[in-house]
Amino acid sequence: MSAKRSLVVGSTGLVGEMLVRQLASDKNYVKALSRNELSYSDPLVDHIKVDFENLDLYHEHFKEVDEVYICLGTTISKAGSKEAFEKVDIDYCLDTAKQAINAGVRNLSLITSVGADLDSSNFYLRTKGIIEDKISQLDFESLSIHRPGLLIGPRKEMRLAELIGQKIAPILFNPILFGNLSKYKCIKVNMLARAMMNCSGLETGTKYYYYNDFVEKGSG
Repeated sequence: MSAKRSLVVGSTGLVGEMLVRQLASDKNYVKALSRNELSYSDPLVDHIKVDFENLDLYHEHFKEVDEVYICLGTTISKAGSKEAFEKVDIDYCLDTAKQAINAGVRNLSLITSVGADLDSSNFYLRTKGIIEDKISQLDFESLSIHRPGLLIGPRKEMRLAELIGQKIAPILFNPILFGNLSKYKCIKVNMLARAMMNCSGLETGTKYYYYNDFVEKGSG
C-alpha cells in the first residue's frame, strides 16, 4: 500500500495522538493540527499549532491531503460550560469539515460516541448527534463516523477513579454485552486508531462504525 498524506485535527488528545503515531509508524506523511504542542517528534509528522477561532487562516494545510481525521473533543468540566463544550464539539468540528471539503478532500473520518443521537435528551449525546448530522450534509465522497464506547488508554490527566474505572470496566461489562449491546463495549485506543486508519475511504457515502468494526478492522 502506498503512503498516504493524512491530516489529523485534534492531534494531542487521546485518540488523535495515537492516530498520528500509528499513521507515521506506517510511513505515512502526517499533518497534525492542534492547539497544544505535541509531546513527541517524528520526521514524518508536521505539527501546526492552530487557533480554531480563525481556522480559515490555516486553509493551505488542508490542500493536497488524501484524508482528514477529526479527533476534536472535550468535556463540560474542562470546557467550563455547555456553551464552551458546544464550541469545540460542534463549531470547531464543523469548521474543520468545511475547510476540508472546500480544499477538495474526499475522505473524512469523525469520532463521536456510541449513543450519539440528534434527538437525545442527554446533552452530551445530543451534541454528538448534532455534529454528525451537520457534517453528513456536506458532500464528502466517503464519510466515516466512529462511535466508540468507553476509551481505554493512557490519558495525560487521569484521576484515580478514572484509572480504576479503566481497569475494571472492561472486565465487568464487556463479557455481558452481547448482540446489539456489543457496541457499548470498552475499546482500546490503539485498536480504535488502527480501525480508523483502515476504514478511511473504504466505502462511499456515510458509514457508521462500532465496537465490532473496531475489533475487525483494528486487530493485528
